[in-house]
Amino acid sequence: MPLLEISGLTQRFGGLQALTDFSLRLQEHDLVGLIGPNGAGKTTVFNIVSGFYKPTQGSIVFNGQRINGLKPHQITALGVARTFQNIRLWNDLTVLDNIRLARSVWLGYSFWGAIFRTRRYYQAEQAIEKRARDVLAMIDLSAHADELPRNLPYGLQRRVELARALASNPRLLLLDEPAAGLSSADADDLIRFIRWIHDEFKLTIWMIEHQMKVVMNLCQHMTVIDFGSAIASGTPEEIRGNRDVIKAYLGDDTL
Repeated sequence: MPLLEISGLTQRFGGLQALTDFSLRLQEHDLVGLIGPNGAGKTTVFNIVSGFYKPTQGSIVFNGQRINGLKPHQITALGVARTFQNIRLWNDLTVLDNIRLARSVWLGYSFWGAIFRTRRYYQAEQAIEKRARDVLAMIDLSAHADELPRNLPYGLQRRVELARALASNPRLLLLDEPAAGLSSADADDLIRFIRWIHDEFKLTIWMIEHQMKVVMNLCQHMTVIDFGSAIASGTPEEIRGNRDVIKAYLGDDTL
């Protein structure tokens, strides 16, 4: 059984059709890419899978359970985490607190438990703190635990966002342009880092990326969409020479 199976996904916004009959299967421990020109519908796919949009048509099955229409926190609790093209961190909270909040879907105590500081409350909070510090240690961010994210270099902010996603114990990690805004040297570091977390955390990773160096070096398989429809699927080598892909990006299939 695939970890994620998307069938016939279609998304309309009023009179605009953003996605048409998109289908995909991801197996455990895949590391695959979703690419296409700007406005092709890539982030729309991720927004549907992570619960920010409800699809007009089609089905999404994660780990054997249909997740169409579930809310983002419910999908996160099932084991799907994501990052965003534009970094979304709580900049007035410390790095540690950003990571702690990723565990909020598993608090394990009630509203009244928090008010009266019950034993269950303290046990849950201690477990959340330990998990957050463990994740920071694993990805070499412990030294920045008490800093505000806005005071960190851009590359480290990207790592904090990834750490927050990892703290939720995902089985599927959606990365929306993780190399956006990074220099060539930082992109090289990101390639090594994503490859490491893929193996260390035994994750399935599905990523959108515009930096071809990143996606070609990392992904085992790629899907290309244009104007909301899949136009090609294959290995990086197959995609690199595909005429439909060349035409979508360059506008001329004779190049």
